[in-house]
Formats: sequence, structure tokens, C-alpha cells
Amino acid sequence: MEAVLDRQEVFKLGYHWVGDEEESAEQIEFVRRLLYLPVGSKVLMPFCGPGWYSHELAMWGFQVVGMEVVHGFLQEAKQRGKRLGLSTSFLQAEPLYLPFRDENFDGAMLIGNRFGMTGDELTDFEFLRELSRVIKPQGRLVAALPHRDGLLNSFQERDWETMVDGNRMLIFRKWDPMTGQMWEEWRDADVRETPRLFVVSYRVYTLTELERILRKVGFTVVNAFGNFMGGDLTYKSRWMVVQSVKE
Repeated sequence: MEAVLDRQEVFKLGYHWVGDEEESAEQIEFVRRLLYLPVGSKVLMPFCGPGWYSHELAMWGFQVVGMEVVHGFLQEAKQRGKRLGLSTSFLQAEPLYLPFRDENFDGAMLIGNRFGMTGDELTDFEFLRELSRVIKPQGRLVAALPHRDGLLNSFQERDWETMVDGNRMLIFRKWDPMTGQMWEEWRDADVRETPRLFVVSYRVYTLTELERILRKVGFTVVNAFGNFMGGDLTYKSRWMVVQSVKE
């Protein structure tokens, strides 16, 4: 079995990317209102995956710049944007070194679990500090991230998932309460000549923990919801949709 254990290599393969193409339009309709920005504003979307959310936001008239480390996702995002006739921009870049000048964007949007996969809380802090650098004062950051309490409330040690490329993966999970990290082992469920094994871990935050980090890098949390319809954030909410403003 081919095993991939290196964090950066797993990250670049994209097997951790979470999103739903069919639901992206409905989800963006809600979160773009939390940006509270006029049409034409410039919005950065790190970890944009295959571009589904970036394209939907662009359809509302925003200038969207998507960032991605997975080459396959980047190519798909560019090709789909071209087919749709959108002027979205996509570039390959490491999240900790944003290739933009200070205060270049009116806002930013984070969707999915890849924020927590950058490493640990210190690395996440450095990423958010870099993101704060490129956002204008009073700019909005909207983050739709896994909610720790909700994930633990519905925790499953074994599961399976069909990935973007159509491959099915068996997932074995362990929770580390000391670090606040979810450890996962992903194995090919389909018959392959060379089965693959991925081992990943990612930091999962409560709203309290995320708010503390955001405050340190200059953001004030103004709203938090438990789904993409504006529902309350509770211990059962698997997602937290957080609206913050840069001071």
C-alpha cells in the first residue's frame, strides 16, 4: 500500500477538501451577504478548491481572487470559470505567504476545513495575521469552518466518503482533546493496483478559540451562525459561519 504521511504532500493532494457543488450557490447566497460589501468589491478566497464558491460569488458581481495549492483544483477552477465566462482570477500560492500588497482586498472568505489543516494553532495564527495584512480596514472576513462541538456530538470512528475525483475512501478517526485535533487515516475503498493510505490531522476550533485568534490579528467577531441559513450556533452545529470585521 502506498502511504502518504507528510503533511504538506497530503495537503497538496487535495483529499481533505470539503465542499458541495450543488449546494455552493445556496451557501454563497447567504455568506456573501455577511461580507456586507458593494458589488464590484475585491474578495480573496484562500483554499478555493475547484472554484465552485469563487465562481458563485463572482456571479454576484464581485472581483474574486482564488488561491489554491492543489494543481488539479487550480486547473479545474480556471477551466470552469472560462466556460462560465467569468473574470475570476486563480493562482497557485502557499497560504502563509500571500503574494499581495498590504490592504489590497475589501474582504476575504474561508470555506471548508483546510484552514485547520495548515498545521497547528500557531500556524493558523500566522495565516490569519497574513490574511489581515492584505485586507483593508473595516474589511470583512467570513469563515465557514467545522465546529468542534458539533463534530464531537456526531463523532464517528469509521466512515467513508466519495471524493471530488470519484474515488471512495474509508476513514478511521481519533480525537485528541489535548491538542484539539482530529486524526484521520484514509484508505482506498475501491480496488486499485496500488492502494493508497493518507494520514492527516487538522485543528478543529470552538467559536471561543477562533474569536481569540481573530482578535489577536485585528478582527472583531460580530456574528456567528450554525448553518448557511442563519440558524443559531449550538453544540449540534457541525459548521460555524463567522462574520468578523478588521479594525
